[in-house]
Amino acid sequence: MKNHDLDNELWFNFKEHCSGKHFIVGNPHTFHGRISAYCPQKDVFFNVSLREIDEMPLTTKYWIKGFLVGNEPACPVDDEGDVFPRTHEEFIHWDKNIKLFHKTGYWYSGDRNCGVCGLKLLNSWTEFDCETCFEKK
Repeated sequence: MKNHDLDNELWFNFKEHCSGKHFIVGNPHTFHGRISAYCPQKDVFFNVSLREIDEMPLTTKYWIKGFLVGNEPACPVDDEGDVFPRTHEEFIHWDKNIKLFHKTGYWYSGDRNCGVCGLKLLNSWTEFDCETCFEKK
C-alpha cells in the first residue's frame, strides 16, 4: 500500500473479494459497523462488516470488538432527551439490536418489517424476514 502504514497483525480473509490477507485500515465513516479495509492483491480500499469476514487472528477479533463498541448507535431518548428506562419498549428493542450488532457489525438505519409476518425487524438483523419466519424456510 503506497504512502500508508499497515498493521500486519490486523488482517482477515474475505473470500468474497479475493483470496489472501486483507488489512484493517480504520473507520470509513459511512454506516455503523462498517470497517475500512485494504486489499494488497488488488491494491484497493473497500468497506466490510464483521459478518462478511471469513477468518481472522485474535488481534483482529479484539480490534473489531472494540471498534463496534465505540461505533454503537446511540440509545433511544424521549422528547426531553432523557434515555428511556431499561424496561421501556424502545430501550428493550435497542438493547436487542446492540447485542446482535456486536455479532454482525451490521446496522440498518431506519425501520423495516418482516416480509412475511410484518414484525418490526431489528436494525442489526441481516435478513428480510424475522428470525421465526427465516427459520421456517
